[in-house]
Amino acid sequence: MTELLHIEPDTKPEAIRRRLARLGSGQVAVILPNGWSELDSFARMRLLQRQARLRKQDLALVTQDLETRRIAQALGIPVYGNEAGIVGRSWRMKPQLPDIDPRDPASGLPEPPAWRNSRLLNNTSDKTIELLARPNLHRSRQRRIRAEEKYRRPMPFWLRFIGYVFAGLAIAGMLGAFLFFVLPAATVTVVPGQRPLEAGVTLTADPSIDIADLEIGVIPARFLETYIERTGTIATTGSDQAATDRAGGNVVFTNQTNRTIRIPAGTVVSTSTGDRVDFRTLQDVDLNGPTGTRVTVPVEATAPGTRGNVRANTIATVSGALQGQVQVTNPGATGGGSSNLVRVVTQADRDTLYDQVFAEIEAVAYNELQSELTEGEWVPADSIQIFIIDRFYDHFNDEPADTLTLALRVLVQGVAVDQAVSSQAAFRALEDAVPERGKLVADSIQYFAATDATVTNRTVQFSVVARGNYVIPIETREVRESITGLTAEEAGAVLQRDWLLAGPPEFYQDPDWFGTLPRIGSRIQVRVDLTNAVGEQTAP
Repeated sequence: MTELLHIEPDTKPEAIRRRLARLGSGQVAVILPNGWSELDSFARMRLLQRQARLRKQDLALVTQDLETRRIAQALGIPVYGNEAGIVGRSWRMKPQLPDIDPRDPASGLPEPPAWRNSRLLNNTSDKTIELLARPNLHRSRQRRIRAEEKYRRPMPFWLRFIGYVFAGLAIAGMLGAFLFFVLPAATVTVVPGQRPLEAGVTLTADPSIDIADLEIGVIPARFLETYIERTGTIATTGSDQAATDRAGGNVVFTNQTNRTIRIPAGTVVSTSTGDRVDFRTLQDVDLNGPTGTRVTVPVEATAPGTRGNVRANTIATVSGALQGQVQVTNPGATGGGSSNLVRVVTQADRDTLYDQVFAEIEAVAYNELQSELTEGEWVPADSIQIFIIDRFYDHFNDEPADTLTLALRVLVQGVAVDQAVSSQAAFRALEDAVPERGKLVADSIQYFAATDATVTNRTVQFSVVARGNYVIPIETREVRESITGLTAEEAGAVLQRDWLLAGPPEFYQDPDWFGTLPRIGSRIQVRVDLTNAVGEQTAP
């Protein structure tokens, strides 16, 4: 089972050795924290290795420190870069020096020379020891001569010839490979093409907030209102019979008393049968007594028209205080009342005139609100609302009139939106739509506000669309892989087909021995010219 020993940043190497002494034998992984370099010396690392060997432990380190890794590898201690690398793995520590048994330090060492042998020293005189310790020059000379003869023995000619041939072929092959594959180099300059892109965002302009929140699509706005008055006149289209002359005639008053009764001008008498028609007397008269005395008085209809033409003996009623004092009748019919066909006001005239004046107000309402805007603001056309404040016609329905006049006063309201904020929101949406590593062409970006808007109370929901071009991203590695070994014409056709370049690519080859691009992709340098493909990218 693997023991994991996690080390804190302030731990010293002595503390690690003490913790190793408390563990049993087997695999032990010491996990060092980042930046901890207390084991970056051979001495401290050997002490830690020695402690592990005394406990019969296979030690491994987990660290990112380069010096610590180098020293551990030099001493035969396995090293891993992270804790995940040791999961489910086994390792063995391979120390450079053999294990030392503290109870028998000489165990495993070679036998001492004869002159250091304690048994020989006990039975030999000092002179013999001196002779034994003296080097034997003859034996050493003979070994050296035999070694030199072995190396001086001449190699057969055929073997040397074959060696020379193989060496020459190897050198020629390496030189040819260098000249064919490594030496040729090329530079390809490409100007990326462009593709159109469009992105829209739905925004809510709210006059009650001061700070825009583009994450949820809410921006501040300003509420506008103004009053507009317009007057319009049209010719009436209705027609009707209109009374023009009043009917007239004579009535006879009969005294019902014995005294004189004064009948003033303007006394109203009326018909007593059918629809009531009123007449008024045209002069003052005195009706003398006694009872039964009569007087004739001229009368005319109170209203013009043919209704005043009544038959004889139909006027029999006296209005006012004279009722019961006199009787009245018309011995003859009344006449002279007439009517003509005249133009009158109809409801259709009123509706047509209202639509005409209201259309004029709608036509100028947008411009009237524009005068209320500050720099950088705009008003969505659908956010404009018109409310009728006052409406006055100079004639009623069915009233005779050649013309009809309307005075209309309205209240115009709208919501002013900061164009910079709405454009910024659309620009962010356009940026998010650009493919990875693509670049927007700043001069191509345009903003369009949708014509339709939804008005709720004083908030306006509308859409803004940003359109522009982006430079097609070019992956240089893929370009190199697609054109290796091709001629310039073939490579140009491939690049135009796969990347829609803005123009033909430029090739520079040095040296141009084979008429093709290098066959090793790393010898092809791809230069992407963005200067001619995109201007400086700026936000709105």
